[in-house]
Amino acid sequence: MATANVIPLKTLRNATIGRRSTSATKAIRRQTMAAAGIGLVACTVTALSLHHLADGIMLVTKAPAWEAWAEGTGIDLGFVSMELATIAATTDKLRKAIGRYTKPAIAGTLAGSAVMNAFAFGMRADGYPMIAAGALLGAAIPALVYCLTRIGAAMYVDCHARGW
Repeated sequence: MATANVIPLKTLRNATIGRRSTSATKAIRRQTMAAAGIGLVACTVTALSLHHLADGIMLVTKAPAWEAWAEGTGIDLGFVSMELATIAATTDKLRKAIGRYTKPAIAGTLAGSAVMNAFAFGMRADGYPMIAAGALLGAAIPALVYCLTRIGAAMYVDCHARGW
């Protein structure tokens, strides 16, 4: 008969292995909520940008509304989704591979969006100072969408990278 070599292990009372502190949980929850708020603002500003892009495209090309909205959607949501793809890439190799295409495409779509938003914002303004102010506001919209997307996505990804 074989003798069993069993050594009883001491168990820890109130073990905290695998548990997260309440303050850490609250901090991650706050960060997730802030990321969601930033995402909501980004969606609102993107909707405004889409409307201005569609208006600008219709004015410049005399295209039907559905075509202008389709083009505007491709421009704005294209750069947002390419940026999210870059942020969500799981390896540096993938990030570098897609970066060859996303970086110039994002720059081009941001520039196109800025021009069309500036045109749409400035077209109804009276006088050169107001046209310039409207154009500046319009050009700032895609930059704001880009920054909000980067910040919100980075915050959200960080929360989930920690296994929360």
